[in-house]
Amino acid sequence: LALFSFAAGGSSSRRRGLPWPFALRHSRAAAQTPGQEGSGCSRALFGQPLAALCGEDGTLPQPIQELLAVLRQKGPSTEGIFRRAATGTALRELREALDRGLDVDIGSQPADLLAVILKDFLRNIPSKLLVEDLYEEWMAALERCSMEEKMEEMKVVAKKLPAANLLLLKELMSLLQHIGHNAATSRMTFNNLAICVGPNLLSPPKEELLPLDALLEVTQKVNVLVEFMIKSYSDIFVEELTGPSAKESPAHMDRSADLHLEEQSGPTGRTDENHQVKTFLDAPPFCRKTSKELVETQ
Repeated sequence: LALFSFAAGGSSSRRRGLPWPFALRHSRAAAQTPGQEGSGCSRALFGQPLAALCGEDGTLPQPIQELLAVLRQKGPSTEGIFRRAATGTALRELREALDRGLDVDIGSQPADLLAVILKDFLRNIPSKLLVEDLYEEWMAALERCSMEEKMEEMKVVAKKLPAANLLLLKELMSLLQHIGHNAATSRMTFNNLAICVGPNLLSPPKEELLPLDALLEVTQKVNVLVEFMIKSYSDIFVEELTGPSAKESPAHMDRSADLHLEEQSGPTGRTDENHQVKTFLDAPPFCRKTSKELVETQ
């Protein structure tokens, strides 16, 4: 491919415009057509139904597995992770390589760039990860009165998700809770993470037809939902989860410790342009309040 150049002898070279080495593990990857075995995908990675990207054994696509693993390792020590914006050139080149099925050395990429790629991937899942047709059910679960009722109702709605969506949701919530637990170094509380990631996970049907004030209201409610999911990850998801994420994620964190971390930490770094308009939407879940009341309380 003309997009990639290699030094003599088959060694990989730096891509122009990328801050870190954009290495291909095997030179044969440059000859692959989009979506071949180098990426573990049978088609383009972005904008496809998640189930179509998963392996026959139901596993997530290999690039997403690797990306989540690197973010779990680097995310807690990366200040402002998921909040900082990546440069357009680096983002475009990495996304293009992943979409073409090239065997990218994901571990060599900056954590900030991988976080933006993950948000881009989530944003482009058809009907979103939490499925837009389930929007009203998610909102109804959020408006339940007690913590226990909220969690139980969310378990019910989660079981209605396609299996691939539920698997990625569990992995994502585990990752975000892991980063939030390390807010002293990541400077990203559960609330910060929900504001940055939440809008990519759920929207109501025909969102594009909503006026701006209604769109902001929807965004606020989705952020509150995602923050609750991150905080309650162990209670909502761990009992069904097996594998590395279940072993690595904290079991039942003391809620007073969560509060202490959030009080001691705050967001730093350049704000992602996609979320600047939403940074004021910092609200806890409210019991049985209407959408209008939720906005007025701000």
